[in-house]
Amino acid sequence: MTDFSLPVVVLGLPLLGALFILFVRGDDRVVSKNSRHVALLIALCTFGLSFAALFARRIAPDSHVDWQVGIDALSMIFVLLISFLTVLSVAVVRRHISFCVREFCCLALIAESFMLTAVCAQNAFRFFVFWESAAFPLFLMTAVWGVEKRVYTAYKFCFSDLAGAVCLLPVLLALAERAGAADFGALAAARPENQAWLAAGMLGMLAFKAPLFPFHAWLSDTQAEAPVPTGILLCGVFSKLAFYAYIRLALPAAGTVLAQWAPCLTAWAVFSAFYGALITLKQTEAKKMAGFAHLAQVGFLAAGVFAITPQTLRGVLFLCVAQGLAVSIYLMAAGALTVRFKNAGVRNPTGIMTSLPYLGTAFFLSCLAVLAVPPLMPFTGQFLIFIDIFRQSAGAAFFLLFSVVLLYASFFKLFTRLLFGEPSVTPYPLPDMSWREKVATVFCGAVFAALSVMPQGLFDLAGMAVGKGN
Repeated sequence: MTDFSLPVVVLGLPLLGALFILFVRGDDRVVSKNSRHVALLIALCTFGLSFAALFARRIAPDSHVDWQVGIDALSMIFVLLISFLTVLSVAVVRRHISFCVREFCCLALIAESFMLTAVCAQNAFRFFVFWESAAFPLFLMTAVWGVEKRVYTAYKFCFSDLAGAVCLLPVLLALAERAGAADFGALAAARPENQAWLAAGMLGMLAFKAPLFPFHAWLSDTQAEAPVPTGILLCGVFSKLAFYAYIRLALPAAGTVLAQWAPCLTAWAVFSAFYGALITLKQTEAKKMAGFAHLAQVGFLAAGVFAITPQTLRGVLFLCVAQGLAVSIYLMAAGALTVRFKNAGVRNPTGIMTSLPYLGTAFFLSCLAVLAVPPLMPFTGQFLIFIDIFRQSAGAAFFLLFSVVLLYASFFKLFTRLLFGEPSVTPYPLPDMSWREKVATVFCGAVFAALSVMPQGLFDLAGMAVGKGN
């Protein structure tokens, strides 16, 4: 029987770290400092072990164990993404969380453990339970540590996630009843005769959780109201698991119907991308822009999974990682700017390049990453999707391209006002990037640049996942 000690350690380490943090004692300053350090250490160790699992080639789970976790190629992509972005989330806690730091770090590690367990579960119901369980700590992280409308925004996210769960659960129950088992392999082989309502349920799950137009109302508000560490986990990782579920479940079980619906579904995805880019053009707040830009990127991802070709599915998996990294780096830079100018009492800052050259440069580069400027890795994923969409429908490809143009225009307005305008008048000089922020920026930039220049390893993993998923 295959030895699963390494995957089990990867899944259990964040939960053990969260329990350990609860026993940290001392005054508030010491507790906050030690909690941050322990959480960051645990997150780094989890990412290191995830990387070790990749090189150990532990991607052949044994399907004969009832309570069983394992890491195959599709899971590995999301394990690496979850563990790496948790490191970034915990790393920025110091700047954005000012009270109950221990509790926040504990919730972040619990959310990581639940999401890791979800993508490594070989049983569909365990995947469902742990994925939905991960929404609870994210709900608390928004409702308690968010800003003005944090409770309303948290409930909006919660009910949207619940609607997606209501769409998904009947599909799992029907497939399990037909297959006589709940593991993913049995569900993929079930292939019921009436696939239409199964496909509709999976599409509902994707629409609410990814999200797609018109079910996206929670996304921009959550980005604006939630603290940056929560936004990184929510939009960088949690929402991406909708595409994991779709590739893992919908394509094998209802691929025939989805292929028949492909033209209409692609049109829906393209309109969602176009709408997100169009609304971004009207935004002025940096963090809220991330939500609508994310909606446009989700439209690209949905167009890829609706096309149902090996190339677009590889592009989707690659773009999930690329867009998760890009939006996380953008939120880190935008959040650092927001904290500085909010403390200075400036509502509409301008001329950041003059007053804060290092932070302004980091924010500018993060915007380029979100915009998928060539040859950065989001562009590579988008290009793979765009080529197949163009082969299927030139009109759909045109609107996808036009959505990219609108995103460029919206961020050009942001550059002109925020970065290159006349410097804002502040009552005292604002601090530029600290050494911690510089280290985090260089580290993230190096990872992002390496994957942009040398994407072959991730492409190979995505190719293995597509073969497994289809």
